[in-house]
Amino acid sequence: MIRPDTQDSLHLRLVDYLFRVKGVLGVMLLFLFVMFRLMQFLDRERNALIVILLFEVFISFLHFPLRIRKPEWTNGYVAFSLWADVLAVTIALHYFGGIYSMVWSAVYLLLVAIGGFFLSEQGRWAYMIYISVVYSLLCYLEHQGIVARENFLHVPVSNQLDLFCWLSTMSLILLTFLLSGRFMEMLGRLQRLADLGRMSTEIAQEIRTPLQVIEGLAEGQGNREASGKEIKVQIERMAHFVREILALGGDELMQSSRVGIRAIVDHAIDRVLETSDPRKEVVVERQFCEEELTVQVDIDQATKAFSNLLRNGVDAIEQKGKIRVRVARNGFEWVQVEIHDTGREIHQGECERIFEPFYTSKTGMRGVGLGLAVAKRFIESNGGMIEVKSEVGVGSMFIVNLPVIP
Repeated sequence: MIRPDTQDSLHLRLVDYLFRVKGVLGVMLLFLFVMFRLMQFLDRERNALIVILLFEVFISFLHFPLRIRKPEWTNGYVAFSLWADVLAVTIALHYFGGIYSMVWSAVYLLLVAIGGFFLSEQGRWAYMIYISVVYSLLCYLEHQGIVARENFLHVPVSNQLDLFCWLSTMSLILLTFLLSGRFMEMLGRLQRLADLGRMSTEIAQEIRTPLQVIEGLAEGQGNREASGKEIKVQIERMAHFVREILALGGDELMQSSRVGIRAIVDHAIDRVLETSDPRKEVVVERQFCEEELTVQVDIDQATKAFSNLLRNGVDAIEQKGKIRVRVARNGFEWVQVEIHDTGREIHQGECERIFEPFYTSKTGMRGVGLGLAVAKRFIESNGGMIEVKSEVGVGSMFIVNLPVIP
């Protein structure tokens, strides 16, 4: 399966492209239909097609303001559009040759393929069955003479031809559905190969730099005591990198304990301040509620998660700044920890990717983009949620919610 973050990014691009194409094609077809109607190439009964095209153009162009103002509605609107397209295509199929018009029947195959990108596994099955039922209903109504055939191709009507058109279209719909599932699996494999290649490159670069430093110090004739300290620092750097990879990809045995959230956050703050760059003037402001809030977490994982979030805030501050850590109850079920730094803001595009492994925006700084990915994994494995907010000139804020234990 495709990783959720990659699937969301792929959806955003494909959805915009899909609605642009639908809108442009709808406008072009609408123009042609109006021209044909004025020239009396089409009778009045086919005015229903103009209404269908107007509806399709409307829902296509409505997508863009909706995605800007109500982005949480985008997925539902895409699903609604796909299901409405089936009805529009069925009506168009009826007026343009009926079930004998195999060209319009091929549009069903396109809809099945597109649905593979935007619908879940259960949604794909439901969508395929929905298309099959609607098309079969049209075939039945035309075959029984309940609705008049629009056989403008003047194909000789026969029971055998009706059965052939129905069987061939249904077979192609099923085949397209099966191939679209294989295509999604293939995308998943390609993604894993791409992730493996990127991970190999990042690992090689991160380990090569300390090894080069150690090699230079070993060959040099400088101060042995200073060289020994620097070698120790570089070895610790590699060890920390290896631990981050193991924490991200490993399946650790959790040891949950009941502990006060203030103790965990305090320990994480002290750990980060001890190892932060002494040249930076970073002030940490604690805003803890008076109530002692208890959580059931793996203490080591929770401490690492908050340490990584705090370290990310320190790295975002260039020379001087402040980090505000706020702990408070969020309703009856959650404790909320806010980590707000006054450093460089996170752009909207980065907010969608900062939790991806090996993604980093720290140019010229040490770090390979594992800290936030590890923090997210540890928070979620302990039943919590994490989100990020950022504003220009204000800084960034990470919000962590963990279940409260009475």
